[in-house]
Amino acid sequence: MLSDINSLFYSWIRGGVLLLLLYHFVFYLKNKEEVYKYYSIYLLGVFFFLIKGVFVNDFMNRVYEYLVFSIQFIAFSFYIHFARKLFNTKKDYPKWNKTAKKVGKILILIAFLLAVIQFFWGYEVQKKVLLYGAPLLSVVFVGGLAYVEVIKTKEGVYSLLGSVLLIIGANITAIKIIKGERFLIDIDVHHMFYFFIGILIQTIIYAFLLADVLKKIEVEKSRIELNLFKKSSQLYELKMTAFKNKMNPHFLFNSLNSINNFILQNKKEEASAYITKFSSLIRKVLQTTEKVYISLEEELKIAELYINIELARLRNSFTYEIIIDKDIEVELVKVVPLYLQPFIENAIWHGLSLQKGDKKLQIKVKKKDGFIVTKVIDNGVGFTESLNQKKNRGIQRKSFGIDTVKNRLDLIYSPRNVSIKINGVNYEETNGTEVTIVFPNEKI
Repeated sequence: MLSDINSLFYSWIRGGVLLLLLYHFVFYLKNKEEVYKYYSIYLLGVFFFLIKGVFVNDFMNRVYEYLVFSIQFIAFSFYIHFARKLFNTKKDYPKWNKTAKKVGKILILIAFLLAVIQFFWGYEVQKKVLLYGAPLLSVVFVGGLAYVEVIKTKEGVYSLLGSVLLIIGANITAIKIIKGERFLIDIDVHHMFYFFIGILIQTIIYAFLLADVLKKIEVEKSRIELNLFKKSSQLYELKMTAFKNKMNPHFLFNSLNSINNFILQNKKEEASAYITKFSSLIRKVLQTTEKVYISLEEELKIAELYINIELARLRNSFTYEIIIDKDIEVELVKVVPLYLQPFIENAIWHGLSLQKGDKKLQIKVKKKDGFIVTKVIDNGVGFTESLNQKKNRGIQRKSFGIDTVKNRLDLIYSPRNVSIKINGVNYEETNGTEVTIVFPNEKI
């Protein structure tokens, strides 16, 4: 039975390899895990080799002989890519990974050269080249696998064992194809028997290894989903906190009080202009409630609206300017909604409102090393003096939103770094405060 290549034993192994090929390819299409793509392509090459002897047509046999060895070397090239993905050599064995990529390309080149040899000099010359070249390549191949796989993991040991047994079986089969059925081992089996046994053992080993890989993928996906759920929960909480802090009661109360004063003083135009600005700001704030991010352009418009409302209420007691680098595409830069408002509010109320003389507020936005750097600068009394004056005057006004902004920045841009720094500065011969907010330059 084992001497007949079309017997049930060989057919079962062929069918098993074909089923594994289809299973892993479908799994790749569904999950896009490259380890399954490379393994299914490798199995396709193996399956092609396993159908040797099943053709009864002379033309098909000649086509098979022309392609069989070239396809095997292409299959081995994909096996190397499979091993790289399976054992994550890019991360854990970077030097071996680079060498393996080069070896994969060399195997493709050998496949092409074998086809050229077959075309010009025929099948017999191709067999002689393989007789002398295959054992050497096998030693190099196994040595390379041993170097990367046996070092630390039991999976590596099993993989190496399966590969060694397959290569031994493949070499015995190749020698018998070239030298004859009775050469080397004289038992009544087909010369393909040794390759079939090798591939049977290897596929069984890899069935367990890939099942372990699948389990790890599922565990990793579960971990990612859990992290996403946690982040979604955190984001929801932060959004709710941010919404509460967007327009704190002090601002709303003072704005309504300013409208009332304009009306009492019969300043109808001022009251109308103030109400228009105030309603526009409230509308824009409410529109950002459900958004994770907005454009820098939209953020700056909201900030300017807020500043103008404070200017009207404080009787134009300060001036402001917004400076943006020309190379920043404000309509495309992604920012956390209302990240400027708490710092502008603090600059006005804790810095400028306590200062005498000329009062100036600056907002500067620039790009630096892949980050957006925003500065809010005032020439107020300075951070330390602000705390002292508020304490002396019994002001209990609290700065809202700064912690929320930092948490939202961390959440949106994690794991990339964000930072918020508050420093005292000398601003045009006066003390002042400079807030620097840094986050990644990402596009919408």
